[in-house]
Amino acid sequence: MSDEGGGSRSAEELFHGIFASPPARPDGSAGVEVHSLVSTEHVPLYLFAVKSLAHFWPGFTAVVHDDGTLTPEDTATLRRHVRDVRVVPRATADAAVEERLAHCPLLLEVRRHNVRILQLVDYFLLGGTRKIIGMDSDIVFAGTPTELMRWSADSSERDLFLYSYEQFDHGRGPMGVNWIPEALPSVPHVPEMCCGFMCADRERFFDPDYLEEMMGRTPRDILFRPRHVTQMFYSVLGGRLGDSVRSLGEAYRSGPWEWLPPADRRVLCHYFSSSQADGKTARALDNLGRYAPLFTSVLDRLEGTPRAEARG
Repeated sequence: MSDEGGGSRSAEELFHGIFASPPARPDGSAGVEVHSLVSTEHVPLYLFAVKSLAHFWPGFTAVVHDDGTLTPEDTATLRRHVRDVRVVPRATADAAVEERLAHCPLLLEVRRHNVRILQLVDYFLLGGTRKIIGMDSDIVFAGTPTELMRWSADSSERDLFLYSYEQFDHGRGPMGVNWIPEALPSVPHVPEMCCGFMCADRERFFDPDYLEEMMGRTPRDILFRPRHVTQMFYSVLGGRLGDSVRSLGEAYRSGPWEWLPPADRRVLCHYFSSSQADGKTARALDNLGRYAPLFTSVLDRLEGTPRAEARG
């Protein structure tokens, strides 16, 4: 990643800058909801994600799922910065999901113990449109998502599940997905997929009864791990759809920005808040500084300031 325009802002300037930038104005014209699970710490990161997407494509409706840490002030901030955002309080979601999934006790047990499962269950159960997009808060858009726009306008059922793919030069594949061959032998699944950014037909993709069955066949030492279980079961649900599943391609590839190979076009950057070089989970402010050219380019676009783009 380079900063050809020079003058990248400091982490503190970026933090304050996203709150001073113009609000996102998604208009819902495409009939697609973009769902994100957001914590109080990641509110500024989410604002970078949703504002950078809306800059290129305003056709969606934003839906934020409270991970249980959002404060009333966070909710007020989200509503001030994202037009018509729907914020789903954790208590409201818990009550609705417990009632609707009463026939899936194991799925409910997993959800109670792993907040990340909300990214799978709640996006689909509580969504209000046929087509939904799942977007992690640690994503920044660097280009026009042409593929999303085409998918949202396509009335056929050709593509029921689109995903960001994940593949590293050193051979490691997506975590969670790598457990499937041994834990659920012969079960169809989607290899090399990352669930941090995906597009799905809500009615055709999500099947709680199938999830209950697959979770019942999964060893409990895997089922109740704190990370990557959500990705595992996204892959399993996608495996049922056969030829209706497609990667979004290199432009949407998941991975730390500095690990990605050079490409003529990149639409998004993902994983910048997952870890630091020492393996510890990074704080929001850490990442704003670590990827200052990328975030600076986002603010420049939002503010209408000409500047050379970051690598991509």
